[in-house]
Amino acid sequence: MRGTISAPVAGIGLMLAAMALFSAVGACAKALLAQGLPLPMFMLSRAVITMAALSPFLLRRGGAGLLAPRHPLMHLGRGVCGMLSMGLSTLALSLIPLADAIALTQARPLWLLVMAALFLGEKLGWRRPLAALVGFAGVLVVAFGEGEAGQARGLNAGTLAALGASIAGAGVGAYVRRLAAAGEPPFRVVFLYGVISLLAWAVPSVVVWATPTGEQALLLLAAGLLAIGGDFLASLAARRAEASLLAPVEFVQVPIGARRGVFVFAERPGWPLFAGVALMMVSVAYIARREAVLAQRRRAEESAADLSRARV
Repeated sequence: MRGTISAPVAGIGLMLAAMALFSAVGACAKALLAQGLPLPMFMLSRAVITMAALSPFLLRRGGAGLLAPRHPLMHLGRGVCGMLSMGLSTLALSLIPLADAIALTQARPLWLLVMAALFLGEKLGWRRPLAALVGFAGVLVVAFGEGEAGQARGLNAGTLAALGASIAGAGVGAYVRRLAAAGEPPFRVVFLYGVISLLAWAVPSVVVWATPTGEQALLLLAAGLLAIGGDFLASLAARRAEASLLAPVEFVQVPIGARRGVFVFAERPGWPLFAGVALMMVSVAYIARREAVLAQRRRAEESAADLSRARV
């Protein structure tokens, strides 16, 4: 009798597959920008493909009425942060090696912890901030470590773009938390982000328009479909495994990106990349685990309080 795969193991496998797809999206973006495709056109294509893929589900679920937002300003904030995150991360791909750009944008959970304390009023204690400092040390190692040919990178335009993308990505996470707490369904959040992106990138795309070649069109389509597939797999993974298990798995994008960078773009990642990523991965893994423990403790306290009130 064959054994069944446990849900956490299946979740980790799905997340690994999602990270492989996201890394491929980055490679497509880097190749397109290297060929001279304007950045706004890449971003516009992502929005168009996402909305085209989601439209059949929208029609089956009741049409435009499903999209009426209860918290439009929060949707707008999520959209702006999302566009900044995606735009800056794509820009970083054109300026620094693929693996470095991926590694620096993976600092999102560290910035999210800061935002949770500053803007969401979350009490942190001392353990998670200490872990975050370890993670930020890893960010500095990646940013200032030696790159190709022994040259120090420092805060050039590429590293600044990647760091900006990670901060904006943390803003996305903060808004998603608030929207989920407010009862906004995930489909509405994703689709409205597509609408905001489409409107925002349409005008700049017209200004810098350059008709894509056949190869570029295929890469644009591949990037859009791979991103949708990655989002789908990541969503399935989140249903099967805790965030504390999945958070460190996201860093697998770095070695995958490094491998693609070597064979496709002739890049040579240095040791600081992997040393910094190791620090970031340990930090994020601890923070995610600690948050899971605190969430479980809060649920236990709420259940005890409900039971106490029921007895009264």
